[in-house]
Amino acid sequence: MITKKKYKNLLKGVWNSEKDTNNFLHLTVNENQLSDNANRLLSSKLSERYFFGGGDSDRIIDFGSYTFRGLPEVDNLVNEAKKELLRMSCASAVNMNCFSGLHAMMCAILVTSSPGDVIMSIPFNDGGHAATKGIIENIGRKHVFAKFDVKNLDFNFKKTVDRFKAANAKVIYIDISVHLNFLDIRKLRRLLPDNAIIIYDASHSLGLILGGCFPSPLKQGADIVCSNTHKTFAGPQSGIILYKDKKIGEKANWTIDTTFVSSVHTARIMALSASILEHAKFGKNYAKQVIANSNALAKILKKRGYKLRKSNNGSYSNNEQVHLFIDNIGERMDLYKKLITNNISTNFMQILGGRTFARLGTQEVTRRGMKVKDMGKIALFLDQALQGKNVKKEVIRFNEKFPNIAHSFDTPVKVKIHE
Repeated sequence: MITKKKYKNLLKGVWNSEKDTNNFLHLTVNENQLSDNANRLLSSKLSERYFFGGGDSDRIIDFGSYTFRGLPEVDNLVNEAKKELLRMSCASAVNMNCFSGLHAMMCAILVTSSPGDVIMSIPFNDGGHAATKGIIENIGRKHVFAKFDVKNLDFNFKKTVDRFKAANAKVIYIDISVHLNFLDIRKLRRLLPDNAIIIYDASHSLGLILGGCFPSPLKQGADIVCSNTHKTFAGPQSGIILYKDKKIGEKANWTIDTTFVSSVHTARIMALSASILEHAKFGKNYAKQVIANSNALAKILKKRGYKLRKSNNGSYSNNEQVHLFIDNIGERMDLYKKLITNNISTNFMQILGGRTFARLGTQEVTRRGMKVKDMGKIALFLDQALQGKNVKKEVIRFNEKFPNIAHSFDTPVKVKIHE
């Protein structure tokens, strides 16, 4: 039986961990920070209430056999966010009711295919998501892998299309998560059968797409875009689905909202909506700064003698990711410990050709207001830590210089890009 003392100690551990994480230089590619406004919505007392819409003039929602109290103020916030999301994404319909990127993935596959249909995805070793194949097979679909060209960081189009046709596949789910550049969706669309469905997972690039700095998959030929909302897009842990065709979107949403979702989790959708409205205002500058910071960080690391992967257009990065090879400088876990003990958090990977590399992300440091001029300091910390030096105190002091969230209504100050 839990005691009050043990309960307090457990919570104290969480509060201490919360304080400790603020002292880290977070360079992982799969995290970001919410604005104070969005965080406040996540802890709102309305999180205890169901949200089914605004209701009528009396704030009443009546489904005939079921009545409920409406929340028109929440409805206004969500509807305004949907308008901005449709505008930024060039979509015709949207679903904001999914709870994560994987939930959005499952919903999108379920509404575009039937049991026994063949779904294609990207192999994990070529940058695809580790869960995709298992999800496809466990919901009664068949699976086949696309053929990726690691050297050119894009599809091997001929072999991919040949495999798609030979398997009589219906959907290709482009679950790219380890990448530096946009894939040529336009070419893929042109080569695939006319009835093929293309679903693009934008979990890593959503904030850059909505900010106009990464090609829109829907404009390039994708039918559906799925995404989580907490990487380059700085929202809560959540999921969205965007549709090119309005009729397809409305039909799919009816199935999702009546079958795969019950409560939309009121706090989540409020925080997501607030984050969308922030991005509508500040997203363009933020997206430009993310990409500028990625290339600046890579160039400085290159000058310090490190080897880095380049994107297929010759730049070091077209997104938030920087791939720093480390297999030539030491043992993987020893190097990771050198970084983490210096309060530097990263991802290490061993895919895309088999070489070990640190997958550095610039989206969160950009969200905190860091610019090109600050990438030199980050590169120095990485270099010193990898050499075994103790720079923990310096990292903490540097972190303390950026206590606020930039590119948000928390700090509505005009900033210059590429400083």
